[in-house]
Amino acid sequence: MEAQQILKPFVEVSQALCDGVDSQSVMNLIARRLTEALELKGVVVKVYDPERKRLELFSSYGLTEHFLFSKPAPGSVCAAVPPQVVQIKDVRAEDNGDYEAMMVEGIRAAAILPMEVDQEPLGMVVLFSQEPRTLTEEEIQFAKALTSRAFLSLAWERRVHGIIERERHYLQNFQEIAQAINSTLTINKVLKLVVTKITEVMGVLGTSVRLLDNKTNTLYLAQACGLSERFLNKGPVDAQKSIAENMAGHIVVIEDVYTDPRIQYRAEVIEEGIRKILSIPLQVRGKVIGVLRIFTGDREPFHDLEIQYAAAVAQQCAMAIENARMYQRVKYEYQQLLIDFGYEGSSS
Repeated sequence: MEAQQILKPFVEVSQALCDGVDSQSVMNLIARRLTEALELKGVVVKVYDPERKRLELFSSYGLTEHFLFSKPAPGSVCAAVPPQVVQIKDVRAEDNGDYEAMMVEGIRAAAILPMEVDQEPLGMVVLFSQEPRTLTEEEIQFAKALTSRAFLSLAWERRVHGIIERERHYLQNFQEIAQAINSTLTINKVLKLVVTKITEVMGVLGTSVRLLDNKTNTLYLAQACGLSERFLNKGPVDAQKSIAENMAGHIVVIEDVYTDPRIQYRAEVIEEGIRKILSIPLQVRGKVIGVLRIFTGDREPFHDLEIQYAAAVAQQCAMAIENARMYQRVKYEYQQLLIDFGYEGSSS
């Protein structure tokens, strides 16, 4: 290949990416330039859709809609991403499910290039030729290098979209919790909603809220979700033995329950399938009144967004508990006042 044939497509694609052109348009440009530079019949780009869990047509050039959208035959070269580059020098000499469709389309050879980002298969590029041929190593490397730029851009778009969606989901659920807290003084309902929502939103093994008993210095269970009764009733949870830093107002992340010395009931924790713990103190005016704990199995470390979300919910919990306790104290004092004034039978 001549230097100009290689350089010009890279310049065009780089400019498009710098201008913020969407991945679909960039991939369309790449499919066209590959077809022209390599003198192909056409190009198909397929990308794995994680929601539908299948390959989807993302871009193409030079091929008819009938060929592109016809149902793939068993053994089709476009049906799955191969582990390495596959070349079909002459479709007439090879046994494959696309033989008839390719012949009708005027295709005589094909090369299938798997595409990865961060060692994860993301899709593939299929190069179709109108004449029997085997692409050279230089041609294959050119096609992969040019296409990988668009695949990398697509991967980043998906990651950003995923982060935005996750943040939106967290915000929506946080608003639901805040609304519930503002609409009721029934603390058990609030805490049940909190542990249920956190478990669902974060996709964790379970969540619990324990409140501090100042007389015994133990943390008694207020609400939990996703955890077994055997685990929840394992024994008294000592505030000074079970992740004691929480009592000083610190958020604690336990990355490995097998080795972390802050675990009080290690055998029971491991038996429950727990491998990581996020433990957040419930504080009101600088005083710790309990802990919110989130339990997971084997997974990646808790990321900042998860910790921030859980900490914000914990603060809402603490305020809700304090408000409910204040309401109960005021209600009790009011009832005592009625009794003092001879209104023992009053229900208001």
